[in-house]
Amino acid sequence: MKKWLAVLLTLFLCVSLGINVYLWLSLKQHNDTAYGIEASYEHLLEDESALDSEAHLKGKAEPFNKRRSPTSLSNANGANTLSSEGEDRRSTSAQLNQDDVDSLTTLLNNGQYALLATELSNFLKNDPFNESLLLLEGELIELTKPLPTALMHYYDVAELPLSNETLSLIDTKIATLYQQAQTQLSQDEQWELVARLNEPLYQRIPDAKHYTLNLAEAYAYQQKLTLMEDVLAALPLNDRDANIIRDKAYEIRDMASADTTPNDSEIEPTSPGTARYQTRVTLERIGDQYRLETKALNQKATMILDTGASTTAISSRLFARLGRMRNLTFIGNFNVRTASGTIEAPLVQIPRFYFAGYEFNDVSAIVLPEDALPDTDGLLGMNVLGEFDFAILPKTNELILSERN
Repeated sequence: MKKWLAVLLTLFLCVSLGINVYLWLSLKQHNDTAYGIEASYEHLLEDESALDSEAHLKGKAEPFNKRRSPTSLSNANGANTLSSEGEDRRSTSAQLNQDDVDSLTTLLNNGQYALLATELSNFLKNDPFNESLLLLEGELIELTKPLPTALMHYYDVAELPLSNETLSLIDTKIATLYQQAQTQLSQDEQWELVARLNEPLYQRIPDAKHYTLNLAEAYAYQQKLTLMEDVLAALPLNDRDANIIRDKAYEIRDMASADTTPNDSEIEPTSPGTARYQTRVTLERIGDQYRLETKALNQKATMILDTGASTTAISSRLFARLGRMRNLTFIGNFNVRTASGTIEAPLVQIPRFYFAGYEFNDVSAIVLPEDALPDTDGLLGMNVLGEFDFAILPKTNELILSERN
């Protein structure tokens, strides 16, 4: 009996010892796993801290590169081991500093537009949301593309995730460029160009009332009444501004139907009693053209009298003599019709223009290439002649000007 009891006790002790050994091994394995997880987490935190510090230092060193390029973002989230040589190569290609911005701005100011376009394209591939680059690109498009294209580009840029300061700057740029051109073209009664300016803007933002009204007004003065009504249909029937444009359009139509207005060139000079209010300008006749002397700023200019031109035009040679954009105000590029077809040409303002003893301020002029005006400095258009009642006397080759009240 005692022998069996001793055997059972020994067996029980062995089983108990085995269980204790098993529990001890399981606990050790669990602790090792926990320590491993904790060590991995601490290592991950250290890696993230190092990346944040590196990004912070780069941000201080590169204030003009506000966003990482797609390449650098993918590399930061990818493999943890990168050679320093490869990282330096990427940093050099994507980096944009103040010297780069200054160099690009110099290209813009020097008129090296083709080279600037290439450089901007390369930089924007690496940093497509860089605000300095986007603003420079906008200025380049202003100077090299039609103004409506430039305005549409700014609207596209305004939809990008940019800073509030830059978005505000773009909004101001759009408003300034548009209002300057709209005012100048309307004053010159360049209704075809007014329509071309407003058509893409109206299509882009049909709810903008000022684009709607300005486009409808341009159609009204061109007597494109169906197009005018199509545009005004976006406004309520009782809209006061829309009805003013309608009334003006149909008034012009009725006056044209009456056709009682004599041609300017057929108006007779006023009576001798009012001769002191008249100015006589000597004309030089060459073929079927009349030429006269004018002065833009301090430059004398021989121009062709052109009563069919709504806006004065100057040759590229006179444009250069006047100092180009240093002394003239750039309004924008427009597609204009010439004798040789439609061309893209800049519209500028001449601060001071002299003709027949009169001084005019801020006269708008289209700059035409040399082949369009091969042997003259420009065309004197109705934005200047329209200030007068005038008559051409073919027998004496004279232009009679009478000031309008």
